[in-house]
Amino acid sequence: MKYTKHGKHRGVERGISEDVILKAISEPTFSYYDLSSGTTVVFKKLDEKHLLVVYSREDGEIKVVTTFITSVARELVDRKLKSNVWVKVR
Repeated sequence: MKYTKHGKHRGVERGISEDVILKAISEPTFSYYDLSSGTTVVFKKLDEKHLLVVYSREDGEIKVVTTFITSVARELVDRKLKSNVWVKVR
């Protein structure tokens, strides 16, 4: 698994481990495809919040673009779907 500079910085800054990121990617609670960036956006439920991971696949390898924990996942998803930026994958 690779990271963009931003993705690596945000994961470290927010204390999100690579294991947790991999779990979100392999077993997402729900996932979307971002039409504007060509990336996949996955959410993994964490107690009352959700971990969000944005990644792409390059040459068969996962490349993490960014990650963060949010308590407003539903609002974020609804806004992106309404504006036709994301499409539901799972």
